[in-house]
Amino acid sequence: MKKNLLITSALTTLIAGSAVAETKVTGNLEQVIRLNSQTGGASEQGIGSEYNIGLSSSKELDNGLSAKYGFVLEDGSPDTHYLTVGTDVVSLTIGADTGNNLSSSAIPHIGDQAGTLVADLGGTYNNQGFLTGSAGTITDAHEDDHISIDFNGMGGTLTARYSPDNNGGGNTDSGIGANSGSSTEILYTGSLGVDGLKLIVGQSEEESNSAGEEDGKFKKAGAGYNFGQFSVGVERQKAESIAAAASQVETESDKFAVTYAVNDSLSVGLQYIETERKSGGTKDANDEEITVASIGYNLGGLGIELNYSDVENVGNGTTDEEAFQIRTIQKF
Repeated sequence: MKKNLLITSALTTLIAGSAVAETKVTGNLEQVIRLNSQTGGASEQGIGSEYNIGLSSSKELDNGLSAKYGFVLEDGSPDTHYLTVGTDVVSLTIGADTGNNLSSSAIPHIGDQAGTLVADLGGTYNNQGFLTGSAGTITDAHEDDHISIDFNGMGGTLTARYSPDNNGGGNTDSGIGANSGSSTEILYTGSLGVDGLKLIVGQSEEESNSAGEEDGKFKKAGAGYNFGQFSVGVERQKAESIAAAASQVETESDKFAVTYAVNDSLSVGLQYIETERKSGGTKDANDEEITVASIGYNLGGLGIELNYSDVENVGNGTTDEEAFQIRTIQKF
């Protein structure tokens, strides 16, 4: 009987402690049906899925500061993690794949960004400037384990970030990456206090760890504006790959978008991106052109998105490709 009382007491204490910590469980399930078609080539089709499960909590500290912390598992593997300590005005974060970052966009879009939609077609443009896996890929500092400081004001957030090890992912506890350089990032996102305005401006730099190579650089500036049911936006990004000067790849992308909210449940959108590419200072003959038409519908607890992507001169070459994607997402 005494053992049962002790166990009951311990469970009561544990439950009470958890309630005070206000731990929250969040997640989502994403499923995609996709068809890719290449001019003069074979078509590809398939079904994919992704799930995310996260835990988050917050606590007021004895010194008057607040602490927020949590993590997210993507398809069962560690993805996002963070510990943020500070106030509503200034805070310090240690984490990975979290916080204000240059992968986001100021221009309106429905569902996935254009770079995500066309990434597996082999194009030049993506959300970070270069297609993942291409030579001299630039990674965002926020994707690696990093330390950052945020200042909230001017209708938005100013972020400065430093990652000592740009290995393209997280490290284990007490672990470091092998033979990787550091990366930095500074950006502002917000409205400057203007209703309907959305801005993003910033740059990142990734240090090369090899002699004779130029550092990687990425810059982005964009603005979006909402007026009633319409939203419009423009954005420019420039990138320079990590490589010797004679083979360094430079890209410059201009992006335009407009969306229209037909009603509370239905939205439509259109995006256009044109990317110029240079290799070793020599411009490619063709500019890559991407057009994306989107429809989004909210069924109340279930979101459905239809996206059609048309890419001319894929990778600044001579091939054209199309992709059609149906995406559902449920949050819980």
